[in-house]
Amino acid sequence: MSSTRMMILGLVRWMQPVHGYDVRRELLSWGADKWANVQPGSIYHALRKMTEEGLLREVATEQVGARPARVTYEVTAKGEEEFQNLLRAQWWDLAQVVDPFSVAFSFLPALPREEASAALHNRARLLRAEMASLQAAMDSGWMRQGKPIHVTWMWQLAIARAKGEVDWCERVADLIDAGVSYLPENYTEFAGWERFAELDAENTWPAGLPGSAAADDGGAESDNKQ
Repeated sequence: MSSTRMMILGLVRWMQPVHGYDVRRELLSWGADKWANVQPGSIYHALRKMTEEGLLREVATEQVGARPARVTYEVTAKGEEEFQNLLRAQWWDLAQVVDPFSVAFSFLPALPREEASAALHNRARLLRAEMASLQAAMDSGWMRQGKPIHVTWMWQLAIARAKGEVDWCERVADLIDAGVSYLPENYTEFAGWERFAELDAENTWPAGLPGSAAADDGGAESDNKQ
């Protein structure tokens, strides 16, 4: 939410006085729904909420024919202070990005090794395609003529991050293919790890859990009895 607030305050501050429609259009033209998680449906709600909080003020309402009324906004002194605080917090703080892939990777032993390795190679392939797309856009006249230089720098950062993840994906896939154990050293000395020994040997969940070999055999046996 803080990113959405800062993006909207920053754009109103830059374009003011400005309609909410133009704020939404500008954010979508930036692709902010993808890299800043600014959801298009939340923009008008955020404008109204920040107006209620005294961060923005309505300076005019325009009605054209049967179209919905368009409200024009400006940033208040309180909104300017909020923007500056959010801006510096984002510049100086190091925030952890929530990545669904990290959640899935925490259950690495649940996948057969061959599938895990293939998935990592596929992720590397998709990242390379994304890198190529960003590079092509940066090399195009559209980027050189129509965008400020810091947009290029932002995309270079995205490429650098993607390249780092490509290298990581391929390195980990090689380790999985080599049969490197998923279990910690001396795992039997730690409570709770003994039951995962079968994971490393058979690459299945412990017997009896959904998706395990034993559970699947039991289900097949039940089917045969019917």
